[in-house]
Amino acid sequence: MIHTLIRSKENRKLEFKRELPSKDKLIKTAISFSNSQGGDLIIGVDDNNRSVGIAEDDIVKFEEMISNTIYDSITPTIIPEIYSVNIEGKFILVVHFYPSNQKPHFIKSLGKHKGTFTRVGSSNRLATTDVLESLEREKRRISFDSVVVYDVEYQVGIFKYLDKYISDILQEDLDIATYEKLKVIKKEQEKYYLTNLGIWFSSLQNELFPYIKIECARFKGTSTKEFIDQATYDGDILLSTENTISFIKRNIRLGATIGEVYRENKWEYPLLALREIVINAIVHRDYSIIGSDIKVAIFDDMIEVTSPGILLIDKEKLGLGYSELRNPNLGNILKKFNIIEQWGTGYSKIKNELNEYEDITLQIEDSSQFTQIKLMKKVTTQKTTQKTTQKTTQKTTKELILDYLKLDDKLTRDDLALKIGVSANAIKQHLSNLQKEDKLKRVGGRKNGYWKILDDK
Repeated sequence: MIHTLIRSKENRKLEFKRELPSKDKLIKTAISFSNSQGGDLIIGVDDNNRSVGIAEDDIVKFEEMISNTIYDSITPTIIPEIYSVNIEGKFILVVHFYPSNQKPHFIKSLGKHKGTFTRVGSSNRLATTDVLESLEREKRRISFDSVVVYDVEYQVGIFKYLDKYISDILQEDLDIATYEKLKVIKKEQEKYYLTNLGIWFSSLQNELFPYIKIECARFKGTSTKEFIDQATYDGDILLSTENTISFIKRNIRLGATIGEVYRENKWEYPLLALREIVINAIVHRDYSIIGSDIKVAIFDDMIEVTSPGILLIDKEKLGLGYSELRNPNLGNILKKFNIIEQWGTGYSKIKNELNEYEDITLQIEDSSQFTQIKLMKKVTTQKTTQKTTQKTTQKTTKELILDYLKLDDKLTRDDLALKIGVSANAIKQHLSNLQKEDKLKRVGGRKNGYWKILDDK
């Protein structure tokens, strides 16, 4: 294992030092690793991953210096595991820090607000007030979605995004007992207050949590210089999920693979895997990070989904049944609404779907404050022997309008804008053009009328 670490790049769980670091740097690294997800400080390796080693006579002395410095300077106490390894005649010292359940750790002489550090990428950063609050919640095992918002009392009709799902899917009464069971409200001193989760499903969401949205974009080529398509989905979390999948579908291709007997339609990317990736981004994002949203970016060579917050478990454990929810109450609601089937199975589904896509690779990055999942096309230098015909399904907005109106001829401009993911003004212009082209006709008034699709001439 140590050989693998040495060949790796520095990251949020790994730091190299050519020689024993100063006391100040050692203390900050110890605190940062312990307040985050643990990590290894390896002494005797330079920035180019070369083992330069330390003197054998210094091993015991260094171990004592490290232990004493950490013990004397940090509270609550941190006890690292320290051991030496002989690699081809050169000794290196490994200081392993475990993720702590006594967070936040901080420098005694500076106090909690000036002496708490966390790991961001490959560097140690002074914790902000928001991060401190998050560490305190972790210590008390309180999730962000369960925090009570004492400024917002429950009022009848406040759950405009939630009530229809309770009625249609759960078929339960819209009453206090149901809301308490879903943990969107909590009783304190004879009053009912909304939790953060309750705010996310209420009419106050956009006001108090305006960054709970999904930004989708289809770019031309492999850079972000030019947009082809763009949409923002906010408000109803569950509807945003479906709209995001619809956006992806209209911006990727559907291919027809010719097999021995049948012609099988196959999307350019595995849709079920993409759905799981989007759902994971919603369930596991860190909603305490202010001003950040989920982003879905589609390029010619990959699809990239970025979500605020780092992974709570090691990447190597993904898909092995491990599950740790950052927002367990949100996850519980999505499970009740059949959005999530079973805990810890999301990445297994993603990997299983990718088994049918040999030309697509999965890449996961969470070295900073975000988790980024990419489905990337493999670069091939030889032509495939499989006969495949490709036809685009990137329908124009006008074609999509006609498709939706065939299903429901009373859809309004706002309805179409929401389904297609463009502005109402854009829909208005397309409807006007379709009427000029004799493809569409308005029958009746604005309130009681309907759209009639005219036969192609």
